[in-house]
Amino acid sequence: MQTHAHSLWLSRRARWSAGAVAGLVLVLLVFGIVYRVSQRPYGFKPFDRIGGVALPAGSERARAYLDGGRAFLGRATGGGGYELRAVDSDKPATAIWTNTSLTDVDTFRSARGMVQVTGLPDAAGHRRVTLLNANNGVPFATFDVEGRDRWALVGKYFVRYADAEHRLTVTDVGTGKPTAAFDQPGGAASWWLTDNWSGQQVPTSTTGEPLDEALTVDPHIVRATAERGLEVVGLAGGHVLGAGRDLAGPGDLVYPYEEQVFVATGGAGFELRAYERTHLNKSQWTWSSPDQQARPLFVASCGEQRVCVGEEHHLTQLDIATGQVVFRVEAERPSQAVPVGDRIMVRTASQSDGATETLLDAAGKTVSSWPGKRAARLDEGSYLLLPAVPPAGAFAWMGVDAEHGTARDLGSVDARPDSCTWSHTYLACATAGEFTFYRIRAPWYSL
Repeated sequence: MQTHAHSLWLSRRARWSAGAVAGLVLVLLVFGIVYRVSQRPYGFKPFDRIGGVALPAGSERARAYLDGGRAFLGRATGGGGYELRAVDSDKPATAIWTNTSLTDVDTFRSARGMVQVTGLPDAAGHRRVTLLNANNGVPFATFDVEGRDRWALVGKYFVRYADAEHRLTVTDVGTGKPTAAFDQPGGAASWWLTDNWSGQQVPTSTTGEPLDEALTVDPHIVRATAERGLEVVGLAGGHVLGAGRDLAGPGDLVYPYEEQVFVATGGAGFELRAYERTHLNKSQWTWSSPDQQARPLFVASCGEQRVCVGEEHHLTQLDIATGQVVFRVEAERPSQAVPVGDRIMVRTASQSDGATETLLDAAGKTVSSWPGKRAARLDEGSYLLLPAVPPAGAFAWMGVDAEHGTARDLGSVDARPDSCTWSHTYLACATAGEFTFYRIRAPWYSL
């Protein structure tokens, strides 16, 4: 009898426990749905001012650069002097470090634990590029470049094309030692960075500077060689990963992306060819534009296993593996196609508005369109909208939830757009008298 009663009590307890768990799950599910709906679009909220950092009288070329939760603030102090400081975006009034030893600074940007500071050109066009430790502001490497040179910081490698010598060199910034050097008679436009980060890139200003290194953290480049050849080169030691001849001429577009290299012939009625980067001797597939008068404007990754081709009047999305057309839509002089979730944000030209941003769904159908706006991607599902032609004085900032195509007014800031910078969560602008910091996401977004 006692055993039966004990078993009955356990079964009732099990049912009560299961019922309690199911009830809790249901409550959490309902709460999550209601909360998400109330917080659309994508966690955006009207500007919430965090604080500011004073800009003393006489400050020039004030500029901020946001890298996640840390901000770097720079200003010319007169007489060639320059002050650069790092602050916490949530507590900007307190400096993490300050460097006042820099002089004649033109621009600066942060990338993977470093701050790259580029100097103003002297009378002969020479510049100095200085790398600082982002944690303490201490310089650890310098590079001298000239006016017609081209250079890029790719991970821990400084890649420079010296125009005077027509030579391409790669230097390990940690050791200061060259890892590779090549004769490059084709010029500054005859080598390309390998893009493997398109889905995560975040332009942090109106000039489109990316949050991470330009395009890539992939330690490979592609360079043009003799006889219309291409060569994939590893930056660690200059080893050749793949090579081929008669692949691309000076007028062709070359776009290396992850394990592939795409080449679009430059003439009318062009074709796009895809190559595996270790086997450049034979194309994987070829796609020809149906418009026999069309010329390619750009080739870029635009989603998971997708590549987009821009033409004068069309945008075409292709499957990277097969070259099959996913969609082909009319678009007037597209200049950019950026993935936001499973959708595409396309920028086209407009004589009346300067630019138009259009959101396309996965099938290429228009979800929403914003004439006179420029978009800046924030993360996998959202972006900012700014005026294509920034007006004088304050202007409205908009946040867009790509999943639903809905925009939210975030507020206005009386600052030059080129003095503003943003990250996933924050906005900082050089306003009259101070650097002003705002939070643009609801607090739960960063959890």
